[in-house]
Amino acid sequence: MSASEITTDLDASQPGPHKLDSISRAVLGFFFVIVIILLAGAPSLLRLIFPVLATGVAAMLFARSKPTYVSFVMWLWFLSPWLRRMVDYRTEFVATSPLLVAPLLATSIAGWTMLKRTRSLGRPGAIPFTAALAGIAYGTVVGLCHFSIVDVGQALANWVAPILFGFFLYEERALYPEFRRVIEKTFLYGVLIMGAYGVYQFFVMPGWDANWMQSVGNSAFGNPVRMEVRVFSTMNAPSSFSTYIMAGLLMMFSMEHSKLRIPAALLGFTAFLLTTNRASWLGILAGIFYLAMHLGMRQRMKIVAMMLGCALLLGGVSLLPPVNEILRARFQSMLDPKHDVSYNARIEGHQLAFAQLAQEPVGEGMGTMDINHANYESDEKLGPHDSTILEFLFSLGFVGTFVYFSGLAFTGYRLLSGPRVRDPFTISMIAITLSYFAQAILNSIMLGVLGFVVWLSIAMALAAREHSAESTAKQVTPFWYQPPEKAKP
Repeated sequence: MSASEITTDLDASQPGPHKLDSISRAVLGFFFVIVIILLAGAPSLLRLIFPVLATGVAAMLFARSKPTYVSFVMWLWFLSPWLRRMVDYRTEFVATSPLLVAPLLATSIAGWTMLKRTRSLGRPGAIPFTAALAGIAYGTVVGLCHFSIVDVGQALANWVAPILFGFFLYEERALYPEFRRVIEKTFLYGVLIMGAYGVYQFFVMPGWDANWMQSVGNSAFGNPVRMEVRVFSTMNAPSSFSTYIMAGLLMMFSMEHSKLRIPAALLGFTAFLLTTNRASWLGILAGIFYLAMHLGMRQRMKIVAMMLGCALLLGGVSLLPPVNEILRARFQSMLDPKHDVSYNARIEGHQLAFAQLAQEPVGEGMGTMDINHANYESDEKLGPHDSTILEFLFSLGFVGTFVYFSGLAFTGYRLLSGPRVRDPFTISMIAITLSYFAQAILNSIMLGVLGFVVWLSIAMALAAREHSAESTAKQVTPFWYQPPEKAKP
């Protein structure tokens, strides 16, 4: 998606040619500065300039065109890891790149809505955000008793930023139609671009990606050579890329007709398979099942057609010997988990963790996962962010976890009960949320890059419900209302 296309998704409530021009100039200028710095031979400057520029542009868009701000933040999450690799390739590898802070800072700007509307946290619709923040506050207090404020603060940003963004989408539900349009469009172009790059990465393996893989030294990504890599496209890991593509593919079923939908779905699904991420494979099946149960007959036929197309594509791709070997081994491990080393290691890891948690029900506090439980040595070991359940219990304890998930349970009950949802977009948002929760013991889904999509989906589903109810209430005239009599001449 080009910069000019991003700038077309403007806040309909704030029209005006001058505003359009200023927004276009800001976004185009942002991309222009990045390209100039890369071409000028000073890419290391981007490590500091990019976060500052991204935050500044995001703040301006937030003030002047909130729908465009939403699209801009999504693209930052999509592309920032790729830009980081380009910078490292042209300079030197930096283990902790400040450039990756840009999406987090831009997302956190949405917290201004919560500062202005703190009272709204007491409304029933805001319960998931309130409960989540309360649980995090508990974990933060415990964390400050064990770790430095810097360590706690770094972890806290990843936990809180997605919630702030979700609350912003919910509170600004008057702009729901505009938000819906830009989210659909951004995911469509995102799946197209990231899917195409993922296929290119697998069959070609660009030098900057290979260099980064060698520097990181993570065997979970496969080998840094063509047709031996687990695709991660423009993102930082196969797991994060696969979950984003999964969300985009599920959203395809709710979109209106688009010429780009079919090529985007084909490229996205191919790259999705080449991630060989079993957690996301299971997640998308859960999402498709929910869609098939709740969408209308026309959309169900669309699901069947796309599933058949994906099956044909899978068969075609499997004709390539390297691809066939990779996919066959991965599918066999899913059908026979008892002999899967990774699966057994995860089961053992959970058992050991639960035994430890039984001795410390208060939890270890915010920041503990990257300090006390860091482990990146191999794919077969349970890492610090490989399980939502363990991440919550260690970071928030039993009390904080109960408070956090009580709000989510209440929200789930509200969304899944009551009148049947008929809006395809809302159904897709719920399906995406369920697809993420289906992999909760295999990924940490509520914070950072994955948490961004989860809270976006929850917030948009809530916003859709209340926007529809509020719009209907405005259209209905109370039976007791009497229009004022016209004054006699």
